[in-house]
Amino acid sequence: MKSVLPVLIVIAAAGCASGGAGPTPAPTPVTAAAAEAGLSPRGSLPPIPSVDGPLRIRIAYPDSNAALAVRDSNFIFGSVGSGRATLTINGAPVPVAPNGAFLGFVPVPADGTYRLQATKNGETQQAQRVVRVPGGGTATSRTRISSTSPSGTRAVIRGANIEVSMRATVGGTARFVTADGMRYPLVENRVFNADAAPGADFQMQPSTAAPTQTVTYSGVVPVLRSWSSADTSVARSRLQSRGVVDTSAAAAAGNAHFEIIVGADTVVAPARLNITALATGTPIIGVVQAPPGSTATWRTRGRIDTSGPFNYFWPAGTRFQVLGERDGFFQVRLAGNRTAYVPASEIRLLPVGTPTPGGGVASVRFSAKPDYVDLRIPLPELLPFEVREDDHTINIDVFGAVSQVNFFQYGTLDPLVQSAEWSAPADSTFRVTVHLSHAVWGYDTFFDAGGTLILRIRRPPLIDRQNPLRGLLIAVDPGHPPGGAIGPTGLTEAEANLSIGLKLRDMLQAAGARVLMTRTDATAVPLNDRPQMAADANAQILISIHNNAFPDGVNPFRNNGTSAYYFHPQSVQLARLLQAEILAALGLRDIGIGRADLALVRATWMPAVLTETSFLMIPEQEAAMRDPAVHERVARAHLRALEAFLRERAR
Repeated sequence: MKSVLPVLIVIAAAGCASGGAGPTPAPTPVTAAAAEAGLSPRGSLPPIPSVDGPLRIRIAYPDSNAALAVRDSNFIFGSVGSGRATLTINGAPVPVAPNGAFLGFVPVPADGTYRLQATKNGETQQAQRVVRVPGGGTATSRTRISSTSPSGTRAVIRGANIEVSMRATVGGTARFVTADGMRYPLVENRVFNADAAPGADFQMQPSTAAPTQTVTYSGVVPVLRSWSSADTSVARSRLQSRGVVDTSAAAAAGNAHFEIIVGADTVVAPARLNITALATGTPIIGVVQAPPGSTATWRTRGRIDTSGPFNYFWPAGTRFQVLGERDGFFQVRLAGNRTAYVPASEIRLLPVGTPTPGGGVASVRFSAKPDYVDLRIPLPELLPFEVREDDHTINIDVFGAVSQVNFFQYGTLDPLVQSAEWSAPADSTFRVTVHLSHAVWGYDTFFDAGGTLILRIRRPPLIDRQNPLRGLLIAVDPGHPPGGAIGPTGLTEAEANLSIGLKLRDMLQAAGARVLMTRTDATAVPLNDRPQMAADANAQILISIHNNAFPDGVNPFRNNGTSAYYFHPQSVQLARLLQAEILAALGLRDIGIGRADLALVRATWMPAVLTETSFLMIPEQEAAMRDPAVHERVARAHLRALEAFLRERAR
């Protein structure tokens, strides 16, 4: 069976999913499977092997001339070649592991230069690493603006408010000044980043020239007229040429800017922001358009805001009303006051005067096939929709649709579908609720050639409780390359992930499963190709194996550990079981499971989970990820979790 499935779009991110600060969760109890395998209630990592090579400073992170994302404190890690060496960074001592690896979380030098000195048996070696440090002002000024928001493009109805903010020196008087000279106050919010203050967990003493503390200042500014940034690299609104700009709000002269005054110091930062004031009463209609070269399974992605997770996935041809523009996204109306943000580059604007999309739904019916059941909803035009699932139930909301359904056509009785009904949970929203006899395994949504919206509900596989993996196709994805984390001594995440993945493949095959590997060597596989490979092969489960990395500014000594991530509800229990088994195998800190907007777990056709076993920047954890015996333990933890999940789902 060749099912119609969405291509999942890559989200750009630095490294893998990162753990956040917060209290340490309670330990997860050891599983019965782990106890039977002879593991202790909490496993442990092997000791770091001793290395006594020539003295040589190698810096794995940050790269030379890298642009840091923070100004206060950040991590730096690498190797000095010998565990018998000592090391200082900008004059403060940093511990060296037995294999020569080091990791420090230190104040970012004001001049952007890290100065390292390693010593062994009277021999000394020095090195420097120069980086670019964010922030306005100068290295000697105590008043600075380190960041401003928003930047880019805004198109809003004239008179609407926009939120503006900046990160700047504490205790100042802050304003936003529009292009025509109107001044709006910004209010100080004294919530500090805990990691910006010195602490025992930093592993070294802070510099005596610690950066000046900064806070966020924020406020609202009414859009009374259009204005353009002096920076010509800032994009213009795509709506300017559509005949919808308020011509009574002519573009203002001058440059909008942020300013902070602390004592006698004044610092100004230009607003890299183009504002377009839109006229009221002129509907703007857009249609989803696939980029050149896209396949029929391509989907655009919709968000509740311009950042955060993708909540909607819509095929080409979907229509909606465009309300405004922000940072490369069009704000579109779904129904009533409910809106979403869609990449503007994937929306083709229709001629002014095109009617607002919507209409009635007159019939709904089911169609059963051996591997799935289709719910078919004929639409007056291709309207946006949303699918939500909850254990044994799937809801699909069609926005802009009004029910004209007089009866519900089930068709041939099917054991998967217990019952279904339609409802109208909000104005211009048509909902169909399907109650299943088994927990949701997977689904897909698409439009057919006749304009019918199809919700394809996958039948769960037949599972042998005694041999739960027998006959099933499991997709194993050793995460990266491209990209990925790196450890202090140069171990790449891609290497560790592949070794674990290959061991898991062999274990799965020994248990009777068929295995699809997204890669079996160091060849780079594009991120969005990996879940598509699993969907095209009709795999029953997708597991993506990773090791973790932090973004700039996160204290690695406080936040490292093991985590697992899912996106759709049918994958929650698998994530929970994987987390418990990996914790039992290695005994690292429990970061927990989480819902994450990651390409490898957005697949709807099967349960999909991404595991983050360890953090490679931690010397002890990188050393463990060089050990084949540890890879064996991690792979077997994945195997036990898969077997437990399938036994729970066996009928």
